[in-house]
Amino acid sequence: MTDKKARIELRVTQSEKNKIAKLAKSCGLSQSEYVRQRTLGYAPRTVLPDVFFDFYQMLCRLCDEVADKVSPDTENRLLETVDEIQRQLLLPEKSTTAQIREEVATWQPQASGPSKDG
Repeated sequence: MTDKKARIELRVTQSEKNKIAKLAKSCGLSQSEYVRQRTLGYAPRTVLPDVFFDFYQMLCRLCDEVADKVSPDTENRLLETVDEIQRQLLLPEKSTTAQIREEVATWQPQASGPSKDG
């Protein structure tokens, strides 16, 4: 377990807090972990239903069962498909700084601060 002693406090509107809470819950994360991952450029995935994991396990077992019965090319394509499913649906996606900035800008219009004109 990592030693997390440093704190960052963040003030948000109630509406933003509710949205963060909802998004964190949909990903199966605490609000702190959700904000930490987003801040570090990751886009956590929503929690998939149990039926997905049942299907994924069945697919992995099928790969094991047919390993000796198909051509190496077919086996490689099957394994690549399983890897792609894992990458697309299970692993967090890394966002660019520009993507994060654009997403945050949609949360709430800036009410104060310097204008673009100077």
